[in-house]
Amino acid sequence: MLYLLAEWLGFEGIFNLVRYQSFRAGATLMTALLIGMVIGPRFINLLRVRQGKGQPIREDGPQTHFAKRGTPTMGGLMILTALTLSLLLWMDLESPFVWACLAVTIGFGFIGFLDDYDKVSKNSHAGVSARVRLALEFVVAGVASYLIVSQINTNLYLPFLSDVSIPLGPAYYVFA
Repeated sequence: MLYLLAEWLGFEGIFNLVRYQSFRAGATLMTALLIGMVIGPRFINLLRVRQGKGQPIREDGPQTHFAKRGTPTMGGLMILTALTLSLLLWMDLESPFVWACLAVTIGFGFIGFLDDYDKVSKNSHAGVSARVRLALEFVVAGVASYLIVSQINTNLYLPFLSDVSIPLGPAYYVFA
């Protein structure tokens, strides 16, 4: 959003910094950190109140895991919220590649949410099965890969023949 605003203002003065991807990446990191620090304590208290005793711990697990008893689960929602808000503030909203990365992050976060929700709601340490999680991850990654690749040129350019290109179409995915 700020990138489009700076572009609209012509990148004059201090807004020229927004033109650089490295600056926006650092600003995104710092903004996400700030958002996480602001919403973190309230978010964790809300989770603690709603979940009660937190994620169940396996009795046959390592002894160090017992120290986590009572720790609320689903803290990834706080991280995803901070990251998403920060990215929407600083990213180039016209870039399909950034949208694809954000979609993968949110998709994988949703899979983690389903796993944690299953653990808390059933009061079990099992969660969603590994097979279902992996299948969902393949779906998210496959859709994102298709969206990313559909944005690029699928012609095969031959070296030393600058005027020759072979349109591969769907066969491009085999070579990519």
